[in-house]
Amino acid sequence: MEGIAGILLPEQLVKGETLYYEARKLMTREVNVIIEELIKIGVKDIVVKDAHGSGFNFLIEDLHPDALYVMGGLRVDQRFPLLDSSFTGAFLIGYHAKSGTKQAIRDHTISSHSWQSITLNGIEIGEIGLDSLLFGLHNVPILLVTGDDKACKEAKEFLGEDVVTYITKYSLGRHAGIMLPPKRVYKELAEVVKRAIDNSKKCSPFYLNPPYEMVVRYMSTEQVDRLFCDNKRVIRIDGVTVKYKEEDLMQLLSHVL
Repeated sequence: MEGIAGILLPEQLVKGETLYYEARKLMTREVNVIIEELIKIGVKDIVVKDAHGSGFNFLIEDLHPDALYVMGGLRVDQRFPLLDSSFTGAFLIGYHAKSGTKQAIRDHTISSHSWQSITLNGIEIGEIGLDSLLFGLHNVPILLVTGDDKACKEAKEFLGEDVVTYITKYSLGRHAGIMLPPKRVYKELAEVVKRAIDNSKKCSPFYLNPPYEMVVRYMSTEQVDRLFCDNKRVIRIDGVTVKYKEEDLMQLLSHVL
């Protein structure tokens, strides 16, 4: 939700907060616009994953009828149900920059309350990279990333210059930015979606070779105190830092997702 046009404040992002319903409308409308454009250019099968928080944010009755929607909380091995190698590509819509990114809107990695940072095989990685890896396991490339300017910059750094990005807002801080009006975004997305599909053959799946080492910096020593560290596959580095070692990427990510 953080990278959707018109979304900026914490009150828009959490169930029960004053502006949450408004954000649900904005998210649903933006996704509907993208689905409509995909259908216009001939895409047949569209699966949409609600990946924010509880996974239950869309306004159900307003969703475009010509797509399938995955909603609710799921573990990492089912994060993208129905995904297989038959898909042409994936869009990461409304994403945000990784934790610690300077002046990014709502920067975090997975949770603002649990993790300071995640490094995988020496690369500091956020949700753009983590989800790209999950699609890469099925040989599916990322074709489009939307969000603030910092998220789009991160996408180019991870996925290369061929991935299409679209900036929905220019960040000035965690809760400040230069916002593009949603109606302008909806209009411009028509051309962006077409360009992303036309560009699909230039994009390659994101993949890292095993073995894997993932270093997670937690928010507090209390979190790490609760973990079982065997000093072989799970190693405590310091008060808040743990290193995980695995040969299997899905097994590795299951430690934190």
